[in-house]
Amino acid sequence: MSLLVHLPTNKSLIPRLRSAFPDLVLIDADTPTALTERIGEAEVLVIPNGQYTAEVARAVKERGRRLRWIQFTTAGIDWAIKAGLPDNVIVTNASGFNAGTVSEHALALMLAVARRLPDSERARGEGRWPRRAMMDGMMPLEGATLMLVGLGAIGREIARKAKAFDMRVIGISRIADGPSGKPVPNVDDVRPRARILETAREADVVALAVNYDSSTHRIVDRAVIAALKPTAIVVNVARGQLIDEAALIEALQAGRIAGAGLDVAEIEPPHPENPLWTLPNVVMTPHSAGGGGEKVEKLFAIVAENVRRWRAGKPLQFQIADLALPPNPPARPFAGQHNPGHAP
Repeated sequence: MSLLVHLPTNKSLIPRLRSAFPDLVLIDADTPTALTERIGEAEVLVIPNGQYTAEVARAVKERGRRLRWIQFTTAGIDWAIKAGLPDNVIVTNASGFNAGTVSEHALALMLAVARRLPDSERARGEGRWPRRAMMDGMMPLEGATLMLVGLGAIGREIARKAKAFDMRVIGISRIADGPSGKPVPNVDDVRPRARILETAREADVVALAVNYDSSTHRIVDRAVIAALKPTAIVVNVARGQLIDEAALIEALQAGRIAGAGLDVAEIEPPHPENPLWTLPNVVMTPHSAGGGGEKVEKLFAIVAENVRRWRAGKPLQFQIADLALPPNPPARPFAGQHNPGHAP
């Protein structure tokens, strides 16, 4: 079994794989040129979404004659889908390996907006102490209804942490369309995506943790945003294209919703004239929710388990079924912005 690893920004996985599978033919291709030269030898490609460029896609399609499986070391694979994945190749991701840090970040954004931390920081910079005015505009999370879009590993971690704040959690998920009907831990009610507009009217907080694909493009559209309460908060730690950004900005500018905590944007970084930079009711972080903590062991566990399954002829975990190209795939970040700890 030959496995080509293309991890130019994070090579710590390679020695772990060599140690665990000494009989594995492991090719360390740390540049696109090396990948192009040696992809023809590989049965398996291990690569992050952010490194699967158009150049890599061409090399894989033209030279990857033996390739049968691509293992992404990230949860998101949207840029790879945009670049072009080969036909008749199994595709798996690393779903959930950074669920802990991303879910923490979601709660941090939620709390920052609900407790008006940006307003406090502005007051501090101006030497003001507006105690009463600040307290009057705060929203408690206790007893609030969270509409959680996406119940994968990250969504379930957000739900678990939200329960520590005594929130009511309503999950919006395609699993509600399935036949199982099984309850989800820490989720009070699981509803199909078709009920998102109805559920938006109940929500105090909307949090997005769903994969971006052809079925979730602008799942929070203009109508959903219009249905929200004026006190509602929107939190997004997934992909900017899940929301109609123009409609969100209009609602924030007009005060039709209370605020937003965003780790992602439709175009990253946002254009300098994008109002998200200056809106006082927005907390924005630079697609950094996956940062912090040592994740090599979690990532190694996912990849190693799949290698064992592959050798045993068993189904692989985290296999991606929907490889349809989204209507508006996310633009790649500017050079140097890649964060190997998060979904890209």
